Amino acid sequence: MKKIEIFVRHCKVSKFSKDRERIRGFSKEECYKNLKQTIDKSLTNITFMMDGDLNDHFLKNEKEYKITPIEGGSQAMSWQSTLEYVNNNNFSDDQIIYFLEDDYLHRNNWNKILLEGFDLNADYISLYDHLDKYKLPIYQKLQSKILISKSCHWRSVPSTTLSFAVKYKTFKKHFDIYKKFNFVDLGKTKDHEMFLDLWKNGSNLITPIPGYSSHMDLHWLSPTIDWEEILKKNKFI
Repeated sequence: MKKIEIFVRHCKVSKFSKDRERIRGFSKEECYKNLKQTIDKSLTNITFMMDGDLNDHFLKNEKEYKITPIEGGSQAMSWQSTLEYVNNNNFSDDQIIYFLEDDYLHRNNWNKILLEGFDLNADYISLYDHLDKYKLPIYQKLQSKILISKSCHWRSVPSTTLSFAVKYKTFKKHFDIYKKFNFVDLGKTKDHEMFLDLWKNGSNLITPIPGYSSHMDLHWLSPTIDWEEILKKNKFI
């Protein structure tokens, strides 16, 4: 068993992201290529969770890693199916589970950085250094604890998206909280409120400075990193 098990949720079209502004050259296939190019195969394994028709998706050509079909149809159902799938696996307590959405890019060495974060006794880690935590008025008085690992600084943050890493024992402990904030009837998950509740239950969440991944939302990219340059590198490999 590898130290990091990634579960990447893929779908053909998401109503929450189809109109989002992206960086030049973006596609979900490029994010997929970037993930495969940046993983350390000695540390990391991938399972692709495919919501929709595989025959009409670029994942149909994937031969190296497992593809698990799920019947979602909405962000919330996709998340619910992935939660149930992971919950039904018998991972060891210290197994790192990395939930990932299909529109993120990663920098090289993110695998090592993720392990360093858990050495700081983190409960939850996002590799995405959220720009909103620096920019939005509601965070003007936000105070973060600053930590340092071998390779970078880290900060505590109140919340993140549904792309985060957690050890399996913590996942099992908080499984009901994940489901509590997943509103299948509305087709959405209240991730911000979910993490606030996890903090109230004694957990913590940290992100590296600068980020080692970014959501490919043009207006909220992880700062100080040239993500377009990272995306360009996909095309030459």
